[in-house]
Amino acid sequence: MQATAVQPLAGASPADPRAMAPWTLQRDYRLPEGIEPPSHRLGRNGVTAAALLEGAALDSLLDRFSARYPGGDRRAIASQWSKWLFHAWLSPLIATWLIQGDSRQRAPSDWGIRFSPNGQAERLWLATTRDVVAHPARSAFLESLTLGPLAEMIAVLARHSGASVNVFWSNAGNLVEHVVTRLVDHPAVPPDQLAAAQAFLDAARIDGQRNRLYRPVTYRLTDEASEPQRLRRACCIRYRLAEHDYCENCPLACRSARGDLGNLDNRGEG
Repeated sequence: MQATAVQPLAGASPADPRAMAPWTLQRDYRLPEGIEPPSHRLGRNGVTAAALLEGAALDSLLDRFSARYPGGDRRAIASQWSKWLFHAWLSPLIATWLIQGDSRQRAPSDWGIRFSPNGQAERLWLATTRDVVAHPARSAFLESLTLGPLAEMIAVLARHSGASVNVFWSNAGNLVEHVVTRLVDHPAVPPDQLAAAQAFLDAARIDGQRNRLYRPVTYRLTDEASEPQRLRRACCIRYRLAEHDYCENCPLACRSARGDLGNLDNRGEG
């Protein structure tokens, strides 16, 4: 496996007070290419997590995002929107945790997302305050994130879109697994951090509850492919949008090819 491509961190100099913010990477570490470090400027199109969880801001963002899918199914639109949200939000948090063990969590008013004018999530925003609402053990970071902020956000998404929570958990799990896999060969990730992340994704239950991010994808060997095929456990329902077909990781396309698709009205939404 090739080493992970990295890019310079767009952060602050040591003399800048922002360098003391909880997310700042230490010892000149770098985030993988494609993962934006958090910003300390919310911007005119930024929305705090507190506002997203209240719902009104979420409805407005979904309405703006849906303009690219005229007449589209709101459930599928929300699913596509959530993929951008999870990438902007979760990718830098998980990468920073893996690289340097930062497991601190902030209040919903102290973090948020910067959006494009059309409602697409672009970058995580973190306030410069050092205030945290939780500081779980390093090994418990993913568990705390899953049972807390992520569960809250997914509940709101489901309530305001009509899509099953399973759709959003699948999108989040697909993203988390992808980030962890990308960082397997990152030179700054300690083996114990990586082992903790992989153990979490392999745990069916956490803190006595169902782990909604349990094995979100599977890898299947086929006679036709030289490498294992990566398949999501649940469908993201983007097929409901005329602009999209099945994604390359869709479990439905695989089942359809075998002739055992089943009930088409419940693809990944059970």
